[in-house]
Amino acid sequence: MKKLIAFGLVLGAPALALAATGNIGGILAQLLSYVKMIVPVLITVAIGYFIWGVIQFISASDEEAKKLGRTRIINGLIGLFVIVAFWGIIAVVQNTFGIESQGKVGSDAIIPGNY
Repeated sequence: MKKLIAFGLVLGAPALALAATGNIGGILAQLLSYVKMIVPVLITVAIGYFIWGVIQFISASDEEAKKLGRTRIINGLIGLFVIVAFWGIIAVVQNTFGIESQGKVGSDAIIPGNY
């Protein structure tokens, strides 16, 4: 539990610093930039896990090892789907609020509370 709290504080500190400025667009831009850095790494890990499952399934001689390989293949595909779907949701949020990848808010963006 202590590790989870410490991890939350490390990730939440930059968001709290941006929240002090009162600019929700800046907060969203900062969070989206973090996600854009993490997503390719997660996709690479999911593809590696999927490939590991395929290799294990192909090279397995007994049924138990084949079942474990099949489970890894399915979990890898589910993980890839979730990551890519999350990436798509982030793109929708960016387009909805007019947030560019450099952290600038578009002039035509309507952000609640930022008139």
